[in-house]
Amino acid sequence: MMKIKVSDTTKILLWVYGVGLAGMLLPFTRNLFILITPLNLLFAAAFLFWRNRPDKKVIVTGIFIFITAYLIEAAGVNTGRIFGTYSYGRALGPALWNTPLIIGLNWFVLIYCTNAIARQLWGLRQHGSNSMKPGWAGAAFIVITGSLLMVLYDLLLEPAAMRLDMWSWDGGSIPFKNFIAWFGISLVYHLIYRLWGEGELNGRAMPLFITQLLFFAVIDFFYLIFA
Repeated sequence: MMKIKVSDTTKILLWVYGVGLAGMLLPFTRNLFILITPLNLLFAAAFLFWRNRPDKKVIVTGIFIFITAYLIEAAGVNTGRIFGTYSYGRALGPALWNTPLIIGLNWFVLIYCTNAIARQLWGLRQHGSNSMKPGWAGAAFIVITGSLLMVLYDLLLEPAAMRLDMWSWDGGSIPFKNFIAWFGISLVYHLIYRLWGEGELNGRAMPLFITQLLFFAVIDFFYLIFA
């Protein structure tokens, strides 16, 4: 039988999200774990870059995404014209202009992870090649695949986010324009990241992204069955 090796850092990741999942689902701990959600987002960034310092170009692009994504979210929540009409809850921590300050970090972490995964998928398609310069076809594949992964993430995130007091939608339904906006914004960020800030592949990106997908999927399934 083939044994799957799990690194120590990935074991820490699984433990943290496992505890977080239990805390979110158990009624007597849910409110506490909702309040410490920003710590989870900070942990995600620390997991990616602990003893794995990013290149300067990655840092510059990350700051750009952090700031612009926050401003886009602020415009979206205050006008309802980008994603639809919604409002943030208490789970994401301190806010300015009705927008949690940490939301920009979440966008950067997700773009960073989906870029790395898309590059790995392109490498597999090219029979294991890890070329950092895959050409126009590879660049298009990476940008589009990364953006589609972002939409997949949002599909699982949205129902859970409403349950966990991250944000709520007017009327309780998620508008289709939200997913269109996610894809469009992600497409621009992936293109910028591809041109400006792409560094060495980070092997922790895929475990983090998959763990987060499973985290939200379990929460969605739990409330679908037991709500």
